Amino acid sequence: MLRIRLREWLYILLLAFLLGFSISGFVASLHGQNLMPMAFLGLLTSSYIFILSLITTEINNRWIVKKMPEFLRTPFSLLLALLSGFFGAIGGYLTNEVFRIVDLHLPMSKALSLSFFLGIMTASLGYLLYKLVSLQRREEENKRLLLEEHIRNLESQISPHFMFNTLNALAELVYQDPRKAEEAILALASLLRKSLYFEPLITLQEEINLLKDYWKVISLRFVGKIELETELDESLLSLKVPKFSLQVLVENALKHGLKLRRGKVQIRAYREGGRAIIEVIDNGVGFEEIREGTGLSNLRKRLELCNGKLSYKSSEGLTVFRIELDER
Repeated sequence: MLRIRLREWLYILLLAFLLGFSISGFVASLHGQNLMPMAFLGLLTSSYIFILSLITTEINNRWIVKKMPEFLRTPFSLLLALLSGFFGAIGGYLTNEVFRIVDLHLPMSKALSLSFFLGIMTASLGYLLYKLVSLQRREEENKRLLLEEHIRNLESQISPHFMFNTLNALAELVYQDPRKAEEAILALASLLRKSLYFEPLITLQEEINLLKDYWKVISLRFVGKIELETELDESLLSLKVPKFSLQVLVENALKHGLKLRRGKVQIRAYREGGRAIIEVIDNGVGFEEIREGTGLSNLRKRLELCNGKLSYKSSEGLTVFRIELDER
């Protein structure tokens, strides 16, 4: 079900008026009619069609479509749009017959044919507008999900628990290895600075850079040595990916696969079957099935909105999270 907002209905009304005026102007020029009465009739007919479309659409969305099987919803909505155009055109014809706005000399049979044509045109325009509004809704949903993920990551990075552990590790490192402590502090500052800027999509190269800052900070908490390896097709570095997508998968590998102990995390990016593939691989304990938390669930939804998908497989000593994306 797709609800149409008031502002969008106003745009549709403006479009209906423009089409009505254009069609009536064209007909007036063909038949040598006076433009103003013909334009008035066109605007009146457009108003009838708009009002019927608004009423049928709202009734359909509020009460009918909810009880209908999904495969029937689009055909039924198109039928309602066709009927709105048909009866709206008939309304314009009958109004002209009563008030003689324009002297058309149009028989009822031809009026029915023209009304049916206007019904088909209304259904076609309605379907096109439906697609455009759907795309807008998907974009809005994408931004909303990305904003939620951005906030979630920001909260996890500046939460008292995260900051307490990181600052404690830094305090110890200042005496043990001042150079490494300085690098970690700079990485933490860079990570927090980049997290403050909301960007729905960033390049794979930017995501890798963001991940490296995260890695420098989180590695202070590793119990054993954990290696991070990257094997990237350089031609994919400009590919747009959801921000924090790799961080979510790497964080999952560290906490649940390797449990912050010894092991290896590998990131691969390559092409396969005309699609871009990004994999995050760890050699941890593996799992039989995974319960998706907020991070994985949110990432899956964001990828779907970008025409991508997330999959994973796991066995003892090997877990692979796989992102597939269109390069467009």
